[in-house]
Amino acid sequence: MSLLLILVSGMVLIILSADYFTNGVEWLGFILGLGEGAVGSLLAALGTALPETLVPVMAMAFGASQVSDAIGLGAILGAPLMLATLAFMIIGIGLWSHRRVTPRLQKGSLERDLTFFIGSFGLAIVTGFLPSSWHTLMACVLILGYVAHAWTVVHLNRDTERVSPPADRLHLGLGSIPVWLMAWVQVAMALSGMILGARFFVMALDHASASLSISGFFLSVIITPIATELPEVLNSVLWIRRGKDTLAFGNVTGAMAFQASVVPALGIFLTPWRLTGWELAAAALAWGSASWILWRSHQKRLSRGPLLMAGLFYLTFIGLMLAWG
Repeated sequence: MSLLLILVSGMVLIILSADYFTNGVEWLGFILGLGEGAVGSLLAALGTALPETLVPVMAMAFGASQVSDAIGLGAILGAPLMLATLAFMIIGIGLWSHRRVTPRLQKGSLERDLTFFIGSFGLAIVTGFLPSSWHTLMACVLILGYVAHAWTVVHLNRDTERVSPPADRLHLGLGSIPVWLMAWVQVAMALSGMILGARFFVMALDHASASLSISGFFLSVIITPIATELPEVLNSVLWIRRGKDTLAFGNVTGAMAFQASVVPALGIFLTPWRLTGWELAAAALAWGSASWILWRSHQKRLSRGPLLMAGLFYLTFIGLMLAWG
């Protein structure tokens, strides 16, 4: 089977699965009585974070060389970089394509996720400079921090605006089977489809990089996150199109919260966790872009312009790699 066919098959599977996933998650949020912030930041984000989480875990847990650790670190740092830059830019493009200047967000949802991301990711970066005796403690702090953040998101959203009844029927809904059961089945199937599609996509890019002699670090920090983060981006584009901006942003920022805490904690447990050179550059640009969006949000001036400008942080990293990589 040609690499192009595998690549296209993975893309199509991810796109179709993302549509079924967003539909299923909206129904689950409605059935469970959760607010839009909780649905986007937890249910959607955690589900679609699975594909990119598997890449570094497999590389670090089952690899037996420094190259495997480097690939794992690249995947860990590449995901926040892509989400904090390209994902926000694509949301901005979505707003522009629908002739909307500012997003309609549930108060506090965006700021809460981004504040947690900046604090947790900053702690993960600082841990790279601490003695190894501190690493286990820092990893536990990151995991417990995410648990506390998730608990806060759920409880704060229970008394706020709840998800409205979905405009579309459940794709796999059957009259003779309870909707709640089919919603869970649909979400599980969609997740499986996204993981399989991402696997096809990464496999094709892996072979392509070998034939084109592209470095392993470039693959792990750039190409792999683009493939595995497609579910988040596509889900957000679909929600922007449907006018569900809180879900669209929560899907991205919720994944960022997970990628800034639990996933780096795994890296700290499984590797020496020493960040130097390009690793620090990727982490710093992701942190800087998230800080930029948070600052604009606090200034009440978050619009499609600042969101589009977040893409400049990503282009800066690409430019640096092309110039000195």
